[in-house]
Amino acid sequence: MFTAGALASAAGAGAAPLTVGAYYYAWYGQDGAQWNLGTPRLQLDRPEQPLLGRYDSADPAVIAQHYAWAQEYGVNVFLCSWRGPGTADDATIRDDLLPSPARGPTQIALMYESLERLGMGPDNRIQLTPELSQRMIDDFDYMERTYFERPGYYRIDGRPVAIVYASRILLGDVAGTILAIRDHLITTYGVNPYLIGDEVDWDLPPDPDRIGLFDAITGYTPYSRTQAAGWPSELGYVQSIGRRDRQFQRVAKAEGVAFVPDALPGFDSRAVRPEAGEHVLPRALGPRSSQVSLFTSMLAMAGPLVDPSLNLLAVTSWNEWNEDSQIEPTALGPPPTTGPAALTQGYTFEPYGLSLLEVLRRFEDNWALKPP
Repeated sequence: MFTAGALASAAGAGAAPLTVGAYYYAWYGQDGAQWNLGTPRLQLDRPEQPLLGRYDSADPAVIAQHYAWAQEYGVNVFLCSWRGPGTADDATIRDDLLPSPARGPTQIALMYESLERLGMGPDNRIQLTPELSQRMIDDFDYMERTYFERPGYYRIDGRPVAIVYASRILLGDVAGTILAIRDHLITTYGVNPYLIGDEVDWDLPPDPDRIGLFDAITGYTPYSRTQAAGWPSELGYVQSIGRRDRQFQRVAKAEGVAFVPDALPGFDSRAVRPEAGEHVLPRALGPRSSQVSLFTSMLAMAGPLVDPSLNLLAVTSWNEWNEDSQIEPTALGPPPTTGPAALTQGYTFEPYGLSLLEVLRRFEDNWALKPP
């Protein structure tokens, strides 16, 4: 079992700085947008609020506080969910988040929301028709013109970084589409983007041909509805995710592709997708474990998998409150609760305050102290 004491020994493979990217959502609105779609902590018997309340993502004070926490606790890059030109999150990232005077050293990268932009078929796959392939090319053209060249945009070896969400479920002319995106940006702008594919999956095996199209691969979340429900420690959950990650990492290495491990603090989509019947992945490893124990163990598992060519680790997520995968602080106050059972499945939910950010900072401090 991975424990808090394993953070130091599992942290770094050397003293080179670690870059931590956290998936960031700029879709929350003053009118309740997104908060009202289903947020488990807001619907508990004893509701738990974000420390900043039900905020507006475009609020300069909210953005400033997010950057301040990121800089204090070691989040270097906000990996921003991007649903396309003209969406609310596009406007907020473009006009508020990226140009904020509070940004400081924190950088921004975009995660291309393929399900939102391309749609998913009845087989739970995305079939790339010529029309959808062209939409992807047009979207990346927009990203280049709007984001890639701006100060604060995250680059690897001088190349702007973009993550293709759920690339693992793309079907059709995937190779032709990815190559066309690169060719268009190189020919038109002289820019070859650094593309990270969301390829690591619990249910689908590694596809070397598709993995080889990307510069790096990662997995947005190691959660799957097909996994057994129960306490992570009793199921060997973290160990099984580590084995799956290493399987994908070996294929990536054989294809000359880098690997970006991911750490997850928990998962609960039962408020936003009740019809899916997805089980809760509790934040505690076991019935007597703390609410930060799963995240602590996930970081300890992910540390040795960090690719020394990148030293990049992802966290799911900064503020995806609808799936309860966030590490953004909660307000303290309400006592623990296990209800309603439809949302919690009987697991205890309690406010965690800044404790997840503190776990992340300790992990990074140990990484920095690890001798080369």
